[in-house]
Amino acid sequence: MTLTETQARVHEAITSGAELARVRIEGCVADTPVLSARESLEIYANMYLCRLVRALQETFPNLARHLGDESFASLAERYLRRHPSEHHDVGQVGRLLPNFLRQNPDPERPWLRDLAELEWARNEIFFAPAPRSVAAGALAAIPLESADRARLVLSPAMQVLVLEHAVTSFWEASADGNHPAPPKAGRSPAAVWRSGFQVHHCPLQADEALALEMARHGESLGRVCATFADREDPSAAASGAIASWFAEGWVVGVESAGIERT
Repeated sequence: MTLTETQARVHEAITSGAELARVRIEGCVADTPVLSARESLEIYANMYLCRLVRALQETFPNLARHLGDESFASLAERYLRRHPSEHHDVGQVGRLLPNFLRQNPDPERPWLRDLAELEWARNEIFFAPAPRSVAAGALAAIPLESADRARLVLSPAMQVLVLEHAVTSFWEASADGNHPAPPKAGRSPAAVWRSGFQVHHCPLQADEALALEMARHGESLGRVCATFADREDPSAAASGAIASWFAEGWVVGVESAGIERT
């Protein structure tokens, strides 16, 4: 057996979680007077699984706290059997957990999947590139007659989520160890963004969430502002929302007629 074959079998034994036939590990690890080859590999396999469970716990601390150590470990092991780690970065192991919870919901706590989605988004945002933001003056510098054709460039360190439960306020209330009432069901848009090394999130009204998504996809400022048409004062609502995007550092560029202003 070559070194490559030996390494492949040991890796399979440690990471697959499957019961390996004796023949699959013969020649890879030798028996000792204290432990058999299988027992030796089980030690490493258990350590590997524990490390992945711990990585998930670090990525989803609120989810782990609400489930409790034993229930979270059980969930993590079921998830890892379905979605074993496939990335050299252990921090990526949880990327499919929100979808796993969506496909396998907790009947008593269906909001857990939204909590996991919020926590994964916060994790992604923490590591996302964050170009330098621009001030609102970049928009003011565009001639008035072409302002409605301008486009805002939004930071990659900012996301818009559309959750099915109002977990943003629940997350805040439970972060200090409190036990708030379960979050209410209903379409709940939210923004997640990074400022410096701090990740923040807040709820959004539906029209502002749509406006942000339209801006993200390169729609003109005129069309972005039109999403506020149902407000009592659409112009004030649109200008107030866009001013807040600049203030929070969500805008990293303003484009007009193919020219980017920073």
